[in-house]
Amino acid sequence: MQSKTNSCLGCGAKLQNENIEQLGYVKSLDQPFCMSCFKLMHYGTSTSHFNPDSLPVFNKDSLIVVVTSILYLNSIVNTEVKRLGDNYKVVYLINQIDLLPDATSKNYLLGKVQKSFRLNRVTYEDIVLMSAINPHDIEHLKSYLLNFKEKNIYLIGLQNSGKTTIFKALTGNKDALALPKAALTQSILKSDFNGKQIFDTPGLYQSGYLHEFFDYTEYKDFLPTKQFKPRNGTLKSGEAMIIGGLVAVSVIKGETKSTLYVADSCKHHLTKSDKVELLLKDGKLFNLIFDHYSFKDYKLQDSIKYQFTLADFGILHIMGPVTIRIYSNPKMHLTLNEGFFK
Repeated sequence: MQSKTNSCLGCGAKLQNENIEQLGYVKSLDQPFCMSCFKLMHYGTSTSHFNPDSLPVFNKDSLIVVVTSILYLNSIVNTEVKRLGDNYKVVYLINQIDLLPDATSKNYLLGKVQKSFRLNRVTYEDIVLMSAINPHDIEHLKSYLLNFKEKNIYLIGLQNSGKTTIFKALTGNKDALALPKAALTQSILKSDFNGKQIFDTPGLYQSGYLHEFFDYTEYKDFLPTKQFKPRNGTLKSGEAMIIGGLVAVSVIKGETKSTLYVADSCKHHLTKSDKVELLLKDGKLFNLIFDHYSFKDYKLQDSIKYQFTLADFGILHIMGPVTIRIYSNPKMHLTLNEGFFK
């Protein structure tokens, strides 16, 4: 028995009414949205979406558009995506620049991205800084993409980087779901785009993001969607900062200026270093806590701005030189780079 739409309009999963535990389940095959998408749209709850761990097969006549959030710049250079430029024309869209404060130098950010790509041997045609929710940026992107001769345009990238938001804006699609939830798009979505074909692909899997540890209803408000309000401070030896119950930063030696970029709902707490483990174990001050924490020490020797990317929920800038200890769940994705912006 076939459905009228065959695939869920929200996530692209093939509709089926045989197994409630499998993707695309609907009670009746004439429904346009699978049960998972229906619950997400109407109740804000999520169930069975997942992420693929491999790239799709591309047509030969294709332009590959890699969409990456400013939060994921540290991750995208470590995926198989960086080698696509050897065989295809590849453009990188650095999305969510609307999260950055107005005073942020876009030229500085672009220069840092270009430097990172060179060091990691990423091949590409162009780099575009944009915001998927900025109408001017979308109109510019439409004109930009139409200048390419390739007839097929694939939007790829890590989960929750904004691919579907861009896909909907470019094609006028009203049904595909574009919410701050990892692994929402389940199967390739396809649409006409001024004589070309544009494809929205499922987000690539990145381990250690919040959806691995918490239910969507618990972590969704921690995912940044509005412009950051930088939280500046100074930490001295013996002092610490706990970020949302998810990360703690303790100064072992020296003194440092810090700037925290997280959603308003992610609160931070200042304390003494010797109280960090007790507060994390108690958990009463925080909305999200892990069952288990470990720590790692970092000796930041240079007098530069270091950037700790905190999974998919924030960024912490620390000025060196300083020695710090960072507590978190050992499986959480936390990386260290030179600061991408200032």
